[in-house]
Amino acid sequence: MNNSLDSIFHTFKNNMKSFMLILEDDFRETNELVQELKKYKPFKLDVRHASPTQNALNISVVISYARSFKNSRGFEKTKDLQSLLLTGFNSNERKLHKKIISVRDTEFAHSDFKSIDIQVYENDFVTHSKKTIRQLLDKHEIEILIASIQKIRKNIKTFSKDLDKIAICRLNSRSN
Repeated sequence: MNNSLDSIFHTFKNNMKSFMLILEDDFRETNELVQELKKYKPFKLDVRHASPTQNALNISVVISYARSFKNSRGFEKTKDLQSLLLTGFNSNERKLHKKIISVRDTEFAHSDFKSIDIQVYENDFVTHSKKTIRQLLDKHEIEILIASIQKIRKNIKTFSKDLDKIAICRLNSRSN
């Protein structure tokens, strides 16, 4: 049984099992989206040449992956559990994880000033300029992400089983 999970269970509110079920569903959906993106043709790396469908798939993959690592209303103390999801990640997977969270936060879910530097001009000059263009995941990153999602889904299954064992142990200790 996972001692870190037992510690998290201790501090988590009553809805830890619900949160695990939501994670399981979220990563099933993320896996389906990334698989669609992987086989999408014609695959273009430059967002300016990619189709609206490829761009939408890319945004969906980033947002659906990252949402499970953000604060969720109604769930308390999720940060430690979210960290455990990354168990078994290698350095490339951790690097891509950080990139996806950052891209989600600065480019896809929000329009951060740092990533989108808009400059407004008047009198026949350019009305605005954009410092960066939204990034698309490349084929190599998609492969890394697929491996990462597989690890996360495996971790969720393991943690769910451990969670059931912890709950049973706690129930048994109360009845004794």
